[in-house]
Amino acid sequence: MPELAEVELSRRVWTIAEGLTLRGMSGNALTRIYRDCSLATLKRGLRGAVLVGSRTHGKRMFFEFKGGITGKGRCLELHLGMTGRLTRSRTSSRAHKHDHFVLKTREWNLAFNDYRQFGRLFLHAEGFNPVVGLPMEVLSKGFSLAHMKAIQERRSKRALKAVLLDQAFFPGVGNWMADEICWRLGYHPAVPLGQFEAASVRRVSRMVCRGAMKHIADGNTEQYQEEVGFSPGNYVKRTPPADWLFRHRWKAGGACPKCSRVLDRGVVATRTTAWCSSCQVSR
Repeated sequence: MPELAEVELSRRVWTIAEGLTLRGMSGNALTRIYRDCSLATLKRGLRGAVLVGSRTHGKRMFFEFKGGITGKGRCLELHLGMTGRLTRSRTSSRAHKHDHFVLKTREWNLAFNDYRQFGRLFLHAEGFNPVVGLPMEVLSKGFSLAHMKAIQERRSKRALKAVLLDQAFFPGVGNWMADEICWRLGYHPAVPLGQFEAASVRRVSRMVCRGAMKHIADGNTEQYQEEVGFSPGNYVKRTPPADWLFRHRWKAGGACPKCSRVLDRGVVATRTTAWCSSCQVSR
């Protein structure tokens, strides 16, 4: 499933249409991506609207529209799921097989393509701010030491990786980022959160999030031309450098960037996990 920086990278695919008016919309109304909001509802709510901006929050994307038949602002929330991707193409281009939702302007088609249909979308009510009430983002100013200590008090007995994967506490952090944080902290992913210094967990998690944004989101923005989109299973050209666990955890026989020991693998917090038994203590 795409994580913090991968979701941000996907969001940027559609920004080319900001300021443009929707001229139409199409999709396959029978697919599962409409389980929270029907295609008919989307057509009614966004007809003639202008895409004015977008943002991410963790693994969610929000696209803001104004105008249209209601004259008021609406926000489209989108989740990529396991295999979803956003693409853009000229209006003269052919649609792809799994383009289940397509926004059309005079110049561009903005498509949500998802062959496994785990993704979903939802149109929020007029004037509603969907970000209000969501968990504090790791890179926000509000993710303070006091905030981290509060998380630690609530989940002191849970495995570090399990807490990192909990979107109520670390929105946007997924499997590879959680492994990266544990490796940089020097502890096995199953060590309880209560055994760590809150300041260290906060510092390293923020560092990994900043690095992911730099190397994956910012480092691959130019990758997008016409007919292109980001797919989580089809990785980006530029990735974090070789001194990150990221570059080694994917492959069998991958070695620790610090000590060159072959990485161990197992299941922690129900997820496939990689760690170095030499550099990560398990007490």
